[in-house]
Amino acid sequence: MENRNISLPFHWSGAVWAVTMVFLLVLVGVGFHLESLGWPTELLWLKYLLFLVFLVSFLVVLGYMPIRLKADGDKIAVSRLFGALEIPLSEVISVAPISKSYIDGSIRTFGSGGAGGYLGRFKNKTLGRYTMYATELKHLVLVRTRQKKYVFSCTQPEEFVAYVQARLKR
Repeated sequence: MENRNISLPFHWSGAVWAVTMVFLLVLVGVGFHLESLGWPTELLWLKYLLFLVFLVSFLVVLGYMPIRLKADGDKIAVSRLFGALEIPLSEVISVAPISKSYIDGSIRTFGSGGAGGYLGRFKNKTLGRYTMYATELKHLVLVRTRQKKYVFSCTQPEEFVAYVQARLKR
């Protein structure tokens, strides 16, 4: 952490590693199985469509995996291969560390439930609808804006929260 910004890597839990590896193995296994089938010429389009769906699935997970959680005097950002998710500090109402119990009972409405992390939109009774970028569920941070709620994991949630809270008081 520097005085002007903070940048923390996302740490992958064993569960996220396992789910991601199973996801990749299933995609590769199904791909090899599809290739080994004797496809009639009139159905080759289906074979290639299935390969395309698997490839796009892999690329979407890879592209939206969170890499680093950052904050500076202007914004909070989640670095991803497909560009950063940015939240202007002027929209942030509160930021606080939370326990896993806050997300218990969550239902994924769009996104990934473990492959590459817990990414996308979720909802539960405690938080309502929220967006989550987490690669482990032990160290979570809740960011509330005027219109949305975000849950992020990070390696040092207390330091991240203290940094952002200091910028919100200015």
